[in-house]
Amino acid sequence: MFPRLAALLALAFLSSAQAAEKLTVSLATEPLLQSRLNAGLVPYKEREQTIVNLFTEAGCKVDLQPVTRKANNVICTLPGATDPQPILVGAHLDFVDKGQGIIDDWTGTSMLVSLYQALKSVPRKHTFIFIAFAKEEDGLVGSTKFVSVLDRPQRSAVRAFVNLECLGTGPTKLWIHRSTPELIDDIAYVADLLKIPVSGVDVDRVGDDDTHPFKDARIPVITIHSITQETWPYLHSKRDRMDAIHLQNYAESYRLVAFFLAYLDSNVLKPAA
Repeated sequence: MFPRLAALLALAFLSSAQAAEKLTVSLATEPLLQSRLNAGLVPYKEREQTIVNLFTEAGCKVDLQPVTRKANNVICTLPGATDPQPILVGAHLDFVDKGQGIIDDWTGTSMLVSLYQALKSVPRKHTFIFIAFAKEEDGLVGSTKFVSVLDRPQRSAVRAFVNLECLGTGPTKLWIHRSTPELIDDIAYVADLLKIPVSGVDVDRVGDDDTHPFKDARIPVITIHSITQETWPYLHSKRDRMDAIHLQNYAESYRLVAFFLAYLDSNVLKPAA
C-alpha cells in the first residue's frame, strides 16, 4: 500500500472584492511521489498497465481510448459538480528506446495520479480529466486522437489543457510561446502566492509536445516543464535516468500544479493590475 496522503493543506486567496476564499488540496508526500516515479522503471510494453494500476490504486476507474492496435490513451475522470467546462491534464506514457524514459515523460505521467488524489479531497466545480497519452514520440498520435473525437461544442467547452512534460530536472519552467497568455498569468499568480520560483523557457527548437493538437483546436493550453539549455541534451539519450531527477524540485512543481488546478476550478479573481 502507498503511504497515506499528507494532511489537507489550504491556501487562502483574496478576490478583487477582498473576500477570502480557500483553495484546498491534499498533497502527496515526497516518498509517495518517489514511489510512483520508481514504478516507471519497467519495459516500454509495461508502461500502459503500470499507469492503469496506479490510477486504480488511487481510487480512479480508468477508461482506455484505443490509439493503435496495441496502444491506448489511459483516462481518469474526476467528476465535477456544477461547471460544464472540463479541465484536462495530460502527459505521455511512451518513451524512446534510450535511457529509462523517466524524465521524458514518466515524471509527468506519474504526477497525474498524485494530482488526481490531491484534487479529489473536496468536491470540485469542474470535471477534471487526466490523460496519459500513448505514442507522443511517434508524432503526437495519442493526443491527436483524443482531440479528433471531440466535436466543436466539446472543444469550445474545455476550460484548459495543462500539459506536464519533463519535470524535476530543476525548478519549474513554462513554455511561454506555446502557452495561452491567460494561463501563464494564472500560474504566475499562484506561484507568487506560494513563493515558488517559476520562469519561462521556450523549447520550440527542441521538439513538439501534446499541446499542439489542442492549440490547433483553439483550446487554451499551457506546458509546464523543467528543461533548460543545460538539461535538454538529457532527452532521448542514456542520460534520461532516475538519477537526473531532483525530488525537491519535482515535489515543488507538483505542489504548484496542484494549487494551480484548484485555482482554475475556483471563482477566485486575481487583483486588478
